[in-house]
Amino acid sequence: MRFPTCLKGLIRLFGGGSGRPRADLTGDGTALGESLTGKALGPPHQGRTQEEVAHFFRLHLQLHGPNWRGLGWQSRHNQEQRFAVLLDVGPLSDTRVLDVGCGVGDLYGFMLREGIRAQYTGVDILPEMVAHARERYPDARFEVGDAVEGLGPERFDYVLCSGAFNVNFGSNLIAVRKILPELLARSARGVAINFLSTRARERDAILYNYDPEAMLAFCRTLTPHVRLVEGYLSNDFTLHLYPHETENRPPPDSDQKGKPS
Repeated sequence: MRFPTCLKGLIRLFGGGSGRPRADLTGDGTALGESLTGKALGPPHQGRTQEEVAHFFRLHLQLHGPNWRGLGWQSRHNQEQRFAVLLDVGPLSDTRVLDVGCGVGDLYGFMLREGIRAQYTGVDILPEMVAHARERYPDARFEVGDAVEGLGPERFDYVLCSGAFNVNFGSNLIAVRKILPELLARSARGVAINFLSTRARERDAILYNYDPEAMLAFCRTLTPHVRLVEGYLSNDFTLHLYPHETENRPPPDSDQKGKPS
């Protein structure tokens, strides 16, 4: 996930500029794990978090339009590689699916091309994104909402989230610690969420990279049924979380270096 030179100035907006994300508390897996479990977190970021993220993507949308570039992806191929691993969370056809940070509905379009017919709902913080998604896919349901502030009481079979927390907004770990239990609570069968990885060879200060093992450890405080998937891209990983042991849970896939609990 790389961004045009004209947007590098946004690093100042998010507090970067040193080549290392401001919210990267340590670089040490153990310390990061402690941060995720609440042992080393600073005070919550006040007032700016979601506004800044919305501004970042609004600028991208204005520059590139409602496509993968407008969402900040390096290529359509990389975007769809991530989508494919998300969909491995379970059999999604004929289920209720929530897409958190849906953007302009690209994941729904990918599901249709893969022959997956589900009762789909997409949620995004940006009204402009939701408007484009509704225009592109009038048969699906798209709503404006801030997942960090809560998703409401509605429950779904599966909850998916791709790239929603990749921008470094200064309190990523706080937001993720808050949102992951919420996603799991809204899901009857499973959650799939991806992140940029600290194993990436290159990093951008405007983005935030997460330690895969620390994230896996934190997710295991929420449910013992967690799967870490790596290897599909050099800078990304996906977590599959299940609220309970189920026959719908996929077996380990050695080609994707899946690590089941």
